[in-house]
Amino acid sequence: MALHIGRRRHEPPADEAVPRRSLWRRRTAATDETATAGAGRRRAPRWLRSRHNPVSAMILAAGWAAVVILALGMLLTWGDANPGNTLVDATLDAGRWLATPFHDVFTRSDPDEQLYINWTLAGVVYYALARTLSWMTRS
Repeated sequence: MALHIGRRRHEPPADEAVPRRSLWRRRTAATDETATAGAGRRRAPRWLRSRHNPVSAMILAAGWAAVVILALGMLLTWGDANPGNTLVDATLDAGRWLATPFHDVFTRSDPDEQLYINWTLAGVVYYALARTLSWMTRS
């Protein structure tokens, strides 16, 4: 197998030019020829077929918010942020409240390591629960 650096690809003559496939598909109105042949019909992309309803979107947003708060709290703890600061204190309080059910799942001698493990577990559980509930409430 040879590596061709700097060489152009073989391009067919202009009369035999093959249309290149574009990265993004363009939606165009079907002409009479394609409409009669049925060739212009494609399924909508998956993200358009399964849109979230407002309840499902709110559940997923709440799960993401919990994960972000827990991750930000871990980041602030890792960076030795000043707990006397109002924003840092509020973030850590919210993280502690969210991680209450997972408080002593894993115990370690280092309290920071215990916080990282338990809060990561809480974040994973909240995200999985939010995805599941969001999927169940989709219409």
